[in-house]
Amino acid sequence: MFFSNLEKPTPVHSRIRIPQRYNRQPIISRLVSRYNLTVNITAASLTSDSNDDGWFDLELLGNPPELANSLSYLHSLGVDLMQLAIANQMKSGNTQPFPKLTQRGSTLSTTQLKQERIYNAIAQTNRVRLQLCILKNYYHKPIISELVSHYMLTVNITSAVLNPDMQDDGWFDLDLWGRPQQLRASLSYLEKLELPLWLVSIPDSN
Repeated sequence: MFFSNLEKPTPVHSRIRIPQRYNRQPIISRLVSRYNLTVNITAASLTSDSNDDGWFDLELLGNPPELANSLSYLHSLGVDLMQLAIANQMKSGNTQPFPKLTQRGSTLSTTQLKQERIYNAIAQTNRVRLQLCILKNYYHKPIISELVSHYMLTVNITSAVLNPDMQDDGWFDLDLWGRPQQLRASLSYLEKLELPLWLVSIPDSN
């Protein structure tokens, strides 16, 4: 395959399309946990209540064998690698324009829960659903990747709007799995970044 000859830890930029049937699978989280990659999402469009496929622009960084294995994993799932750039050279001619993203609501509810209430709510659970605002000055920080690698969480992105032009803030709906202390530590990390977040629900873990 065209990605089998990676020789040095150069960032790989890939635009991928995730089939709708995988919208509930933590595919990007697995790229971090299984292949020890740092994954930064630089653009995204995914709607949980739609039959449309999701789109992500990814920057992948890791050692060459694990990068190659991760891309093989995506290929095996039927995830389309629409564009793949290695060392600033496009390796795939099958490029398609990124779909135009629709503007999500300008604001959510003004009754944002305080962190203390969230901490109390998740004290005895291992699964939480959050809505997270990605401020435009954090577009180049691999926040989702760090939730997986630093806090050992499984993170599923169920909805996402992240414009590639970085003119607006982005939004992720996240389903997080982990031990309660890991969840609390991850929320503390997001709080330190001053990223707005909302507790959506605490699903039944059984």
